[in-house]
Parts: sequence; C-alpha cells; structure tokens
Amino acid sequence: MKSFKGIVRNESGSTLVIVMIIAIVMLITTFAVMELGAQDAALAMRDVRASQALYLAEAGAERTQAWLQQQSVRPTTAVNPFGDYAEGAGDGLYFATLTPKTGVVRPIFIVTSVATVDGHTCAIETEMTPRSFMDYLYFTNLGVGPSGPGYFRSGDVIDGPIHINDQIAIWGNPVFKDRIESTDTTIRYENNSAPIDLAALSNPPFDEPVFERGCVLGAAHMEWLAQPDINTLYQMAGLSLSNAEIVLGRDDGSGPMLGWFSWRKTGTTNPWVDVEISSFNGIVYVNGDAWVSGILDGQLTISCNSSILITGDILYADSDANGPLPGCDDLLGLAASVRTCVADNVPNANDCIIHAHMLATNNQASLVENYSTGSPRGTLTIYGGLAQDKWGSTGTGYYDANGEFHLLTGYEREVHYDYRLRDILPPGYSAIMYPGFAYDRMTWREITPPFELSEGFEYSLGG
Repeated sequence: MKSFKGIVRNESGSTLVIVMIIAIVMLITTFAVMELGAQDAALAMRDVRASQALYLAEAGAERTQAWLQQQSVRPTTAVNPFGDYAEGAGDGLYFATLTPKTGVVRPIFIVTSVATVDGHTCAIETEMTPRSFMDYLYFTNLGVGPSGPGYFRSGDVIDGPIHINDQIAIWGNPVFKDRIESTDTTIRYENNSAPIDLAALSNPPFDEPVFERGCVLGAAHMEWLAQPDINTLYQMAGLSLSNAEIVLGRDDGSGPMLGWFSWRKTGTTNPWVDVEISSFNGIVYVNGDAWVSGILDGQLTISCNSSILITGDILYADSDANGPLPGCDDLLGLAASVRTCVADNVPNANDCIIHAHMLATNNQASLVENYSTGSPRGTLTIYGGLAQDKWGSTGTGYYDANGEFHLLTGYEREVHYDYRLRDILPPGYSAIMYPGFAYDRMTWREITPPFELSEGFEYSLGG
C-alpha cells in the first residue's frame, strides 16, 4: 500500500499540471480575444473610413450642385467643375464630373463624385434638374390675390404638388394628395372666422388639413416669370394673330376637325380661318386677347400679351371623364401676360372642364371671371397645371352649422396634376420654364468607383 505521503506528492504534481494547462488555455484565450479585438478595431476603422469616403463623395456632389446653380449659362458638354485634379478635404481626396444627359425633354445633369479616404474609395451618382413651375399642379408666386388670402378649404381634394412663394391658407379640412411647399414659416388658418398664423400643421378643432405626402414650411423661394418670358414665346411663334377667337377642333358641320384649329377676330362673325396644327411649330402668339375653347388633337401653345379667356370646355381628343388617357400625347399650354380666366358666359354656366397647363405672369384678377357675382356655376375641373403670379379665386360660399359647404357664386373646383408635364412640354415651354437656377435632385445611388484617387490624381475629359 502506498503511503499517505506518496499520495499527497502525486496529487501535488497533478495539480501543477492542471494549473499549467489552465494558464495556457487562459493565455491562448487572451491572445484570441486580443486578436479578435484588433480585428474588430480594424473592421470598425474600415467602416469609419468607408463612411468618411461616402460623406466626402456626397460633399463633392453637393459642391457640384452649388457650382451648377451659380452658372449663368447651363453647361452643354461634360465638365470637371473644379479642374482635372483631385481635391483634398479632411483626410481624403474627392473628384467630381458633371455631364448633361442627352435625348431628354428637360435639362438633366449627371453628377459623378468619387472620394478616397485612407485607401477606401466610394462613388455616388446623382441626377439634377432645374426647378420649374411645371413641376406643380399649383404654383403661386403670391398667396394673396385680389380679395385676400386664397384658402384651400374643406371639400377640396388637391390631386398634385403645390408650391407657394408665400403663405398657404387653410380653411377647414382640405386633403392634399401630394407634397406641399410654402416659403413662409407659418400657415394662415381661418380659425372659425378669426384668422391666425401658426407654425403647426393643424389648428384643431377648426382647421385640420390632411397632408398625405407632407408639408414643408420655409421652403426655398422659386423665381417667377416676367414679361420678357412671354416675349420669348412671341419671338418663337410660328403664327401671329391679333385679338383672336380660337376654336380647337371646330365642328364644320361634318364633325370635329381634329388636328386643326380655327380662328377669327374676337367679337366678329367673320369666316373662320382653319389651320392644321402640324403645319407649323405649334406656337401661336396673339397680340391682345385670346378666346379659347374646343377639342385639341396635337400639341399647341397659345400665348398673348393680354388675357386668355376660356370660353368653353377645352378637352384633349384622347381623354375621357377622368382626364387624359394612358398614352395620350395631346398637350396644351396657355400663357398670358395679364391673366388666364374662365369666362362668365353661357357655355360655362354649368361646369367647365379644362385640359391644359395655364400660366399668367402678372395676373391682376381672379381665375374665374365675375366669381363673386351671379349664381353657382357648378364645378371647374382642371387636368393639367396652374402657374400664376397671384392667387386666382374661383367662387364664394359658406359653411352651415353642420359643417357643409354651400356654393353661392362661381365654381366648386376639382383639380388634378397632369404628371406627363414632368416628361413632355407644350411647344416653346422649354425656353421659359426655368426662370431661375435652382436645382433639385431626381435620383441618387452609390456606384462602383470608376477609378481610385491618390495624390496628384488627374482626370482629363479629353482622354
């Protein structure tokens, strides 16, 4: 039998071995933890550098946008805004190019911005286009018209984007289906006949509008048109008239003359002069007033240095009760120096439908002639867009104790933006639709870097 002393000696040796094994395992674990920590730190630093490169590429794109907005003439060929060499910023380098897009109706510029930070490279590509009043269902330079604030009210369903270079006014609970922009930092609320200006987007319980795609207060001011812009259309016109009544698709007894329009001196019974729209460039200039109605098959712009009076329904040939049909290429622009106005006449006594983009550079009166007198005239329905210097009123009315609106004079309104105006334009509009040099981003995406940046990097557009 082993002695007790020998057993103790053997157990002491085993303990030492176990302790050494544990120590080795702990040492290995410590090294592993340190290695993992170092790897995590390296990965974290790599992520930081990648994020820094992305932010620097974005800064390059923003600087390019600022450069573009400062140009008095828009570039027509590719350009390196800041020269052929990469520029340093912080711990990295960036380089940007700007290229006009070809084969498009409106000017679009592709900006490519590449940035490198400590060996990590990121590139973004964004498309920019000038801001235009054509991008809105309602563009109003001043929210105050001939008779005070122009209110959007209960019952209004505004089917399109709005920009107002002034304060927006709300009465009750109108519904806005698209984005709303106002340069003012407050909204004028009717507030149960005690108007109040608030920065809040509602004024319960009296005024609670619905902004389905948001409302931006304090938005950037957009430049508006002036008389020289209408003069531009005059200089481009393929046909010039004086004080003309114009009927689109006139019925000559055998049916509408689609693809044609007819004109004669306003206030006369002179014989009609028939003109095929495809026989000239589609721009008509009227010295004086223009009276317009009918069915348009084609693309036409009617401009004048006075007023355009809409004397009856204006419809696209390729449309139905819900406006232009899919694939419709009919398009009308009505551009007046003084006002574009729905005439107070027999054809417009019960509803009026307008398919057109309408603008008035210096309107001094309402959108509806005699809107505050007479009897109710039904509904004014617009498929297109409306750009005006001042708010144009359409009718008057009141709310009863149950909150129901009663029309007293003029029209109820139903307005829909023609989203085709983002892609196609009435003839001549491309020359006047960008009065300022503000730009909006249309797209943004991260792309595979086309090259790496290093000190002394040079990129010449010439090859």
